[in-house]
Amino acid sequence: MPFGIAPFTRAGLLSIKHAVRDRYPQIKSGHFDEAMAYALGFDTYAAMLPVIELAEKSGDMSAVAKPDWFLVRLSDLGYDLTEMKPLSAFLWSLPMEFAMSVMATERAERARSLLSPKAANDG
Repeated sequence: MPFGIAPFTRAGLLSIKHAVRDRYPQIKSGHFDEAMAYALGFDTYAAMLPVIELAEKSGDMSAVAKPDWFLVRLSDLGYDLTEMKPLSAFLWSLPMEFAMSVMATERAERARSLLSPKAANDG
């Protein structure tokens, strides 16, 4: 399952970066950035930066990354994917909204309480 970054910010990306690099320190920082950008549909990290900037200015936007694309880019960068099979499973196990902000969590809870059905005997 693809994993999400909500909100789509540098801080959201950084939390995923720490989670992955804590388990796989052999992935260089810059290579992680390039692979994550590729997983999000960008050709390069540099191409992703203006979009992150816009997302941070506009509020609580989210993005969805594809773990398989992340691995493809790591392969392009020279990593041996046979040594990275646990990485694939780890990426696929990340929750859909990995880096949910406090604001996004509060909004989701408010929406859930507002939109959930009320009991018939509930005043």
